[in-house]
Amino acid sequence: MSAIRRARPIGRSIATPRRHQSTQAPNIEAARTYCQELLRNHDYPSYILSTFTPHSVRDAHLAIRAFNVDLALIPDLTSNTTVGRIRMQFWRDTIEKTYASTPPKEPVALLLSKVLHTDSLPLTKSFFLKLITARETYLGNKPYPTLDSLESYSESTYSSLHYLSLEALNYKSTTLDHIASHIGKASGIAAVLRGTPLLASRGPNSANAAVILPVEVCAKHNLRQEDVIRHGGKAAGLKDVVFEVATRANDHLITAREMLKRAGNEATGLAFTTFLPAVPTSLYLSRLEKLDFDVFDPSLQMREWRLPWKAYMANTRRQF
Repeated sequence: MSAIRRARPIGRSIATPRRHQSTQAPNIEAARTYCQELLRNHDYPSYILSTFTPHSVRDAHLAIRAFNVDLALIPDLTSNTTVGRIRMQFWRDTIEKTYASTPPKEPVALLLSKVLHTDSLPLTKSFFLKLITARETYLGNKPYPTLDSLESYSESTYSSLHYLSLEALNYKSTTLDHIASHIGKASGIAAVLRGTPLLASRGPNSANAAVILPVEVCAKHNLRQEDVIRHGGKAAGLKDVVFEVATRANDHLITAREMLKRAGNEATGLAFTTFLPAVPTSLYLSRLEKLDFDVFDPSLQMREWRLPWKAYMANTRRQF
C-alpha cells in the first residue's frame, strides 16, 4: 500500500485524447465521489482531514485512505476467514494490475491508477502490499500476542499510510519517516482500543464476539476475554489493560511531537499535512483518559465535533 512514473503517451492524434477524456473523466469523478463517501461513512477523521490536504495530492489521499477502509471492512463483509483471504488476494491482484496500468473497474483502483499514471505520483507498491499482509494476518479477530506485536501491526498498516502520503508530496526523508512511524503506531493502537467495545459487544452467545487486546497485557492484569464479552466495561482488570495500551499510544505521540520540534522547517512545510491524523488520535486518547479509561463509554463512539476546529488550529500552528 517500487516507485513507478508514467509519461503521457505521445504521437497520438488530437481526437484520441479528446475521446479518452470524454469516457474516462466521468469514471474518475465517480471513483473520487465513491472514495469520499467511503471515508465519510467509515473513516470520518480522514474525510475531515482531506480538507487540509494540498489539492495536487488530494486524490492520492482519498485513494490511499479508501484502500485502507476497504481492507478494514473485509472481516465485517465476509462470512469466514477463507472468504476474507480470497478478498485480500483480490486486492493484491488489484494493486499489481493498477501499477501495470490495467486496473479493474473498481473505484479505489481507478482513482489510484489516475494518481499513479496521470498525476505521476511515486507511491511505493510494497507499502500497499505490506498493509494487505498485515490485515490478513489478523483476519478472524485474532488477539495480538503482545503489545509489541500490536505496535508492529500498527507500523505495517497506519504508518504505511503515512509513508505513502509523504511520497505523494515527493518527500524522501528519514526524519519525516520517523515522525510518521510514531504517529502511525499511535493511531493503530488507538484504533484497536476504539474497536474493542464494538467487537466484544456482539454478545456472549455470538460466535463473532472477540477481544483482541494484547494477550500478554491481559494476563498481566488477570483480564479474561470472556469477562469483557459478558460484562463489558465492568470486567475486572479491563481499565488497567486499557491504561497500559493507551499509554503506549500516547508515548508515541509524545515522541512524534519532540521529533517534530527538532526537525524544523522540513517538518512544518507541506509535509505537516500528512501528520494531521495525530489530531484525532490525540483527541480520542484525551477523552479516554477523562473517562478513567472506560473504553466502553458510549461517548467514545460518537464523532468528535471538535475535530475540524482542532485540525484547523493544528494545521495553522504546525503543532499537533
